[in-house]
Amino acid sequence: MFCINGFALGSWLPRLPEIRDALDVSDRALGLTLVGSSVGGLVMSLLSGRIVDKAGSRRATLSTSLGLAILLPLIARAPSPVVLFTVLIAVGALDGVTDVAQNAQAIELQERTSRSIMSRMHATWSIGTLLGGLVASRSAAFGLSFDVQLTVTAVALVGVALAAGPRLLDARVRMAPHDGGSQASHLARPLLVTLFVMGALATLAEMPPTEWASLLMAERFDQTVGAAGLGFVAFAAGMVAGRLGGDRVVDRVGSEATRRGGGFIGGAGLVVVALSPSPEVAWLGFLVAGAGMSALFPMAIVRIGQLTGNGSSVAVAAFSSGARAGMLIGSPLTGALSQATTRTTALLVIATSAAWVSALVRLPVAAGQPDG
Repeated sequence: MFCINGFALGSWLPRLPEIRDALDVSDRALGLTLVGSSVGGLVMSLLSGRIVDKAGSRRATLSTSLGLAILLPLIARAPSPVVLFTVLIAVGALDGVTDVAQNAQAIELQERTSRSIMSRMHATWSIGTLLGGLVASRSAAFGLSFDVQLTVTAVALVGVALAAGPRLLDARVRMAPHDGGSQASHLARPLLVTLFVMGALATLAEMPPTEWASLLMAERFDQTVGAAGLGFVAFAAGMVAGRLGGDRVVDRVGSEATRRGGGFIGGAGLVVVALSPSPEVAWLGFLVAGAGMSALFPMAIVRIGQLTGNGSSVAVAAFSSGARAGMLIGSPLTGALSQATTRTTALLVIATSAAWVSALVRLPVAAGQPDG
């Protein structure tokens, strides 16, 4: 299900230059339009902890994944920025619940297996994003229409989701947020605020290169849509590589050291992108940036599981809500700064700063857990 979610995202972001040209909008207007997914995601992520606890992570994951796939073709068919904004609100709302639900499934699986698997779970999301990005960029290169590509993608993802649904964990009910004796009752508000901020920083580090890589490559090196999309693919490939090997790194140095080191490496990769004299060097920079930033989300989720005793979807929802808030701020901020300066400057200032600030923050240590 992580893979389905990532594929859905990757299937349209590399074709942003086409969307911008079809709607005849500026970078700033495109950034504001992309906020739609952030608005929907933020609203639903604030409610997602209760939704997932009430409906169960299995049911929530499957139903929202199906809905997200079905909505994909509407992105290509939107005739105006307003319509696209509305479609993206719905896409973001479904994704906001999926995010919490599938991470609740991953936390449950990690608890049952008693070994580190979170990085690999997020690696499947990155693999999905990479595959979706490859399909999108190659479809554009071969002249396949955006509408046809997303329609075929939607049908395929619905089929995969229906096949995978029965294999999801029948996770136990977590906690009731309003129950004074629940696991959530002792979660300090400062901790939830910290998790919210860390979610925002993780998104501000990861989403600008995800959303704007293809546009940056087109601007810097005057590339076609098909070639420019490879910047997105390089970043996604770095995410895959980093997350596939992440659990081994965690076993050696701990989740916090992995997360913080990844933030520093990710920011350095974007500096390489900013200074790159050729597309090849830029692709390498995106690859390094993706590998470093691959640790920000899964390692924060691991720490959340440790801090809450694997018992609270509300803590996951706090982090996810912060991530959605970061999306809400990040898209228009990146668009506006890109319009005022360059896409390269916007990417460097926003994403690198967020990655390095996140790396400087040390999340609290749970009792009996290593300070890694």
